Amino acid sequence: MTFEQYQQGYYEPLPAPPRRRRAPLIVTAAVLLVVGLLAALAITNRQYLVDQWTVWNYNPSSVIQGYADRATMTDHGEFLFFASQPVVAASDEFNSVCQNNEEGSGVLGCYTHRDMVITLFDITDPQLDGMEEVVAAHEMLHAAWDRMGDDEQARLTVLLEAESEKLSGDSDFAARMEVYSRTEPGERVNELHSIIGTEEADLGPELEEYYGQYFRDRAALVALHLTSNAVFEQIEEQTAALVAEIDQLKVEIEADLATYNSGYDKLNADIEDFNRRADAGEFESQQQFDNERAALLARQGSLDALFSSIKAREATYNAKIAQLSQLNEAAAALNTAINVVPRTLDE
Repeated sequence: MTFEQYQQGYYEPLPAPPRRRRAPLIVTAAVLLVVGLLAALAITNRQYLVDQWTVWNYNPSSVIQGYADRATMTDHGEFLFFASQPVVAASDEFNSVCQNNEEGSGVLGCYTHRDMVITLFDITDPQLDGMEEVVAAHEMLHAAWDRMGDDEQARLTVLLEAESEKLSGDSDFAARMEVYSRTEPGERVNELHSIIGTEEADLGPELEEYYGQYFRDRAALVALHLTSNAVFEQIEEQTAALVAEIDQLKVEIEADLATYNSGYDKLNADIEDFNRRADAGEFESQQQFDNERAALLARQGSLDALFSSIKAREATYNAKIAQLSQLNEAAAALNTAINVVPRTLDE
């Protein structure tokens, strides 16, 4: 079995040595030949042998086993996952292993190349059900990439870059890849391999066939990503809509308040002029007096109605500000749930 075959999930039994009677010297030579073949096989497939030994000695917790099952990992995918000895860690322990100094972003898992171990952040918010399984699958694919030969990586690079080109208009995807370019320079295709395999539906047939060696039902895995990610999208959409409404109300209130103030300034000036003319006896008739007075009262009534409208919209504005505050609090709680924490300059 070649190393490339190991990457594709092929495990062939070692051939049994022939059982023949030979002279002692020939038997010794045959034994040496078998030993030599076994040594060569061990060198060629060293990582597989290490992984197999690790899996034999790794006892997954029910949580870890649940991640593998719900992510629909195949036997080969589960083998790579368990070979990475995945552990779930709370904030302090996790951040000591999976470091992140990128402001506004959270790390939920990491695969460390040095010791080939997966560490997963303990997501406890029930709204984010399914996210941990997706992260586990994402990190397992890093383990797969780490064990992959150069030729296979080169073949996949072409396919993955073609898929990423389809996402070029997605601002969130572009921003995410920009973060990776800063935090993990040189690992673009490695990240594409994990992101596309766990989050993107409707891939080309060649990639779908490739990912089939790791997942029994990749569509179900992608659905977990979409469902858990929808919580954030919903808050973002609600926040954006609320901010737009608040901004529009602010513009309208400020404009009408300016109209009200200038209108009352003009009304007060006209009332003073009316009273002066009345005191000076300048009205030619009672009818003229009554008509002008009625006009002033009508203007006052319109301005008062405008003011009442402004006050009502101010109440609506304040209520929407309170709603926005609640959404911000919910977003902050979700950010904490996905390990987004403030960064300091010396971190």
